Amino acid sequence: MGLHDDYGKNLLRQATGDTVDQYGPAVEINYGAGSPARIDGALGGRIAIEVESRTPKQVRGAVIDLICHPCRKKLLILLPVKKNMPNPDATAEQCRNILARFLPAVSYRVIVLEGHGNDPRLELDVKIVAEALRNLDI
Repeated sequence: MGLHDDYGKNLLRQATGDTVDQYGPAVEINYGAGSPARIDGALGGRIAIEVESRTPKQVRGAVIDLICHPCRKKLLILLPVKKNMPNPDATAEQCRNILARFLPAVSYRVIVLEGHGNDPRLELDVKIVAEALRNLDI
């Protein structure tokens, strides 16, 4: 998973002009017991961001972290790693349906990228993420 995590972190830095918070209180979710959970990024206290490349069940768990994060807007970025997520488009649609139960449609985006750690397509993926962030920040 290290390659995919590194790809996601680098992608967020480039898509946001290195303004994304990836550490500290801005990315924490307090569930009231134990250490806080963490998402992958928060942008200006407005947009919570999670990057996922794992199994659909794990991705759906990440959606809970996004929903519970205090930022009003949410972005879920899926890296299409076929061995973990055989059908990224179906996983994305499941996540949209979950988010729609809790948030207005203008408050979230779920996107599937072209690349991942083993098959980087950084230039294209940065554009996709930047566009999703612009659409959310309206």
